[in-house]
Amino acid sequence: MVNLAKRSRYFLDIDPELRNRVKAVAALQGKTIKEWLTEAIIEKLEDDIDTREGLASLGEVEGTVSLRDYLASSKGARHV
Repeated sequence: MVNLAKRSRYFLDIDPELRNRVKAVAALQGKTIKEWLTEAIIEKLEDDIDTREGLASLGEVEGTVSLRDYLASSKGARHV
């Protein structure tokens, strides 16, 4: 079946040295530059999402204890 999803084309103006490095790394992995760059973009997006979710979870207080309570409980545990 033919994929009818529209695709966009982006042209990058990069230094020849960087292009050669990307091409070499992609070739070593048996991939085209397009495949390698697509994977790199997806990884970067996933990292960004993970970072945002991690930062958001730092603001959650449910199920947490204060530093004072934690230190008090750990002191009590050492003396047991």
